Amino acid sequence: MNAVFLTEIDDQHKEIFEAVSDLQNVLARPDASPELSKLTRRLVSSIDEHFNHEERLMRAARYDGLRWHKRSHDAARKRVTQITARIQTGDAEAGRELVEYLADWLRDHTALADRMMGAFLRNHQRTMWKVTFEAGRSLWIPVLG
Repeated sequence: MNAVFLTEIDDQHKEIFEAVSDLQNVLARPDASPELSKLTRRLVSSIDEHFNHEERLMRAARYDGLRWHKRSHDAARKRVTQITARIQTGDAEAGRELVEYLADWLRDHTALADRMMGAFLRNHQRTMWKVTFEAGRSLWIPVLG
């Protein structure tokens, strides 16, 4: 897992990677179907919450790369939705395809897009604190990481 050095984002990434790993472990068993649907829903929910969270942070910080980053999220959402629909119909290979797709996509996405976003958000955070300090005000500004 590639760290972006924002604790809450890194924690969410860890949760998603663990959910992918849990799904992979269940798929390795011959009796995977009882847990497959539950784990898939958990994984999709974690991904959706995480993407929404990142997009809110990027909007709030006026990140220039938001549209590019969101397009990447939207492409992943679409692909995950397509594969999970196949899982719901009983397609045994779809679960393995989802694990493989997400393992590759998440690795690549966190290595580039999320690291770029993380650097921007950390710099934005430092700038906000600097401006607040120089202005001599005691404003509460949420810490991103």
